[in-house]
Amino acid sequence: MASLAFSSSIGRSITSSNAMVSDKYESRREGFSLGKTTFARKRDPRDSMVTKVATQAPTMFPSLEKELAGDRNHVAWTSVRQERYEGELAVQGEIPLWLSGTYLRNGPGMWHIGDYNFRHLFDGYATLVRLHFENGRLIAGHRQIESEAYKAAKKNNRLCYREFSEVPKTDNFLSYVGELANLFSGASLTDNANTGVVKLGDGRVVCLTETQKGSIVVDPNTLDTLGKFEYSDSLGGLIHSAHPIVTDTEFLTLLPDLFKPGYLVVRMEPGSNERKVIGRVDCRGGPAPGWVHSFPVTEHYVIVPEMPLRYCAQNLLKAEPTPLYKFEWHPDSKGFMHVMCKASGKIVESVEVPLFVTFHFINAYEEKDEDGRVTAVVADCCEHNADTTILEKLRLQNLRSFMGEDVLPDARVGRFIIPLDGSPYGKLEAALDPEQHGKGMDMCSINPAYLGKKYRYAYACGAQRPCNFPNTLTKIDLLEKKAKNWHEEGAVPSEPFFVARPGATEEDDGVVISIISEKNGDGFALLLDGSTFEEIARAKFPYGLPYGLHGCWVPKK
Repeated sequence: MASLAFSSSIGRSITSSNAMVSDKYESRREGFSLGKTTFARKRDPRDSMVTKVATQAPTMFPSLEKELAGDRNHVAWTSVRQERYEGELAVQGEIPLWLSGTYLRNGPGMWHIGDYNFRHLFDGYATLVRLHFENGRLIAGHRQIESEAYKAAKKNNRLCYREFSEVPKTDNFLSYVGELANLFSGASLTDNANTGVVKLGDGRVVCLTETQKGSIVVDPNTLDTLGKFEYSDSLGGLIHSAHPIVTDTEFLTLLPDLFKPGYLVVRMEPGSNERKVIGRVDCRGGPAPGWVHSFPVTEHYVIVPEMPLRYCAQNLLKAEPTPLYKFEWHPDSKGFMHVMCKASGKIVESVEVPLFVTFHFINAYEEKDEDGRVTAVVADCCEHNADTTILEKLRLQNLRSFMGEDVLPDARVGRFIIPLDGSPYGKLEAALDPEQHGKGMDMCSINPAYLGKKYRYAYACGAQRPCNFPNTLTKIDLLEKKAKNWHEEGAVPSEPFFVARPGATEEDDGVVISIISEKNGDGFALLLDGSTFEEIARAKFPYGLPYGLHGCWVPKK
């Protein structure tokens, strides 16, 4: 059990379940100390009711049966067993009755075509997972997103579009020249929307990746692929941030300009497909804009990070991946943080900061003086100590070959402090001692009511070492500068997603949802109490699912 530390078509199978339910749940236990970390007692399985639910035997992809029998890779790094599944899961523990809606999780779930195996975690074809909660019951399902890249690969039994590290093989030189022409036009870039999924203010649900053409609308109830999300403006470009800022009232994102290095900051209103420019940031260093996988906002500002890990056109042209794939590390170009006013589009501050590497920003907020004037912007992220080797560690060969050595690069909650007084420099420091979360940090979420505001809690994946990948769920307390960590031996948890209890007044009053891949090939959905961070329920899948990336919550109407 877990420990809690302080510091083609498949038939459907849906049957009824008499899971124990409760409107209220409480689980507070005494713990014991060990160094900096306090471990809570393990959960007593006698506290739970388990209801068996029949599930249909999975039908595997034929090309996967040999892979599963031979390699015995961790299920987190193994292609999903079948294209689709749906069924009700037996619940062990209690799902609160107020939890009513659907959690969707997107991520790469198929890393092979025919006999060809992909290289990198980010190459996999998208698998969308659905957890529907209602009246204390849980119905789960998953389905492949039917992008053009995925459909072409299935039809031709080979890679047909450029993925993160993969390039289609060409038969001759003329084919290679044609493929390069398609690259410049964007025709050969993937639309494999395997990174995130968002619910727009108008209710549409869109799966995303870093190519603009990889914006795909899905049905959150059936997981059907409904078609491309076509932008109706003329802004053009090939790429955008994989993590837009999405609320009920707006959609904000960044469009990197690879030709005149900089970023367009754009807004899209609910119900519209038209992006409108708020403003532009010109890069202060480097031959190209820095990678912007994500970015933060405050109530009044958009924060544009300029990371010294920069896009590289030459690497895009190469048939084989370079160590940093489509990027290059330019430490001499320095790192910068730009602050743009949401209302006017004017840049109110641009400061040099220490070198940094981050995929994911957590949140940002404005610091004010006693008169209410904004004196600084604070922006938090999962920061990898300016170490680019994290990209190489995410090669599937590295993830699958873990032999007990501690090879996960260190990471921290990196806190940028950007003064708004004209100072040329900002600060970057650890928001708390990284030992609190095992010096591992990524895949974060917060209470969305605190987006852009001063906040106390964040939920993320940390580390219990030795490991080669984040293997804990962690609740970060930025006020007390402490962390609580959930860990189960051999398990790989995906992003912890916080859902607030309706009517809650406390920031951490809610539940945290994660999907866990187990070492023995099994897997389960996990619910933790957002406050105590103790397990309140789990539900086992009929088979383990591959690791996934990011999710969203679609409340029941």
